[in-house]
Amino acid sequence: MWSLAYRSNPIEDVHVDPCRSTGHAPKSGPGELDSTLLIDATLKYPMAPLALPGREFMERAQALWKELGLPAITLHSPWYGYSLGDWNDSWEQFARNAVGGAWEKNGAETWMRRRGDVKPETPARTVEEADRTV
Repeated sequence: MWSLAYRSNPIEDVHVDPCRSTGHAPKSGPGELDSTLLIDATLKYPMAPLALPGREFMERAQALWKELGLPAITLHSPWYGYSLGDWNDSWEQFARNAVGGAWEKNGAETWMRRRGDVKPETPARTVEEADRTV
């Protein structure tokens, strides 16, 4: 679903093929041919690295995995998140609050930080940098 949302542009990457044989899927009607939807959700240009949960969370997940007796997993590096240089102390505190169940604290802090002069799609970093220079 993530790839469909972030790696495809429906106007360019969706194709309806009207000639799928009905033998490949549940029957949708009495005809001999059916249609199918093809979506190109492949990576088309370089993207920023994806964030992974921090080591402490991945180690806890690994312990739970073993505790549940699930099949052994093979870890591939990087198997936990690390700083990509785009994370600050206030965001770290928001994350810690969320993990610790302090969602109300995050909500109150977010409420106090709201502004009417910023478009919703403005990167948070841009706003925070401007606030530091004032």
